[in-house]
Amino acid sequence: MEAAASDRVFEADRLRTVDLEPVGRFADASNATLLVRLMDAASPSLEAVAEELGYAPTVGDLDPEDLAVYKPLRGEAPLWDFPLGTLHRREVAAYAVSEALGWGLVPTTVLRDDGPFGPGSLQRFVAHDPSLHYFRLLEVGGPTVLDTLRRMVVFDLVIDNADRKGGHVLLADAAGDPKDGPVEGWVQLVDHGVSFNVDRKLRTVAWEFAGEPIPEEVHDDLERLTTALDGDLAQYLADLLSPEEIAVLIDRVTQLRGSTVLPEPWGPRAYPWPPL
Repeated sequence: MEAAASDRVFEADRLRTVDLEPVGRFADASNATLLVRLMDAASPSLEAVAEELGYAPTVGDLDPEDLAVYKPLRGEAPLWDFPLGTLHRREVAAYAVSEALGWGLVPTTVLRDDGPFGPGSLQRFVAHDPSLHYFRLLEVGGPTVLDTLRRMVVFDLVIDNADRKGGHVLLADAAGDPKDGPVEGWVQLVDHGVSFNVDRKLRTVAWEFAGEPIPEEVHDDLERLTTALDGDLAQYLADLLSPEEIAVLIDRVTQLRGSTVLPEPWGPRAYPWPPL
């Protein structure tokens, strides 16, 4: 079930303050991406957990509420089209925009200056079935899931996501069995480090909704985002993005507010590769 705003505030406070213990690394990530445990005062060490279990624990042996994904600045690969050392800040900016829209699409994400390997982003871990990625959800997702995927399309247009792969779409708290009928749950989106460029770079697998009308309630949320960008959100983003990137973000939101349908694919690289 989607977390309430108050729960996300608690999550953010916990992510910002508790000690972190590295657990492992996501080997297929292009930038250093680490799984860490949130070590509250009474939390046993990983060694103590292993001693109690009698074997080295796997992710399934650990409480997902105590896990987070840490992306340190020092592990970011240089890119020709994004300023060096900014990808982790874009992860946090994507979360802030999702919250301003009121959609809860991005897991709680904060900056940590004191991570195990220095400054970086820290994001709540999402327990999920990796087989229920974007392409599968198109086939088996219920009405709420499909409506959320439409909002995802708008969200990626807003942040100009240059890498929306199918595997970046997760389903938390899945309810139902695809063999028996539609599956519902809480769609969560991850990996937004290559977003918010000043040049149009949108690349996404989600073009199935192209040409569909943008719902009126989405326009209302975009208006709320515009108001936030005139106030506190712009001040918060100023610590994460350049002034030019924020100005282009505001322009994208303005253009979307004037649109009635979701766009068709454009440019020679509209789809990311690999798609998952």
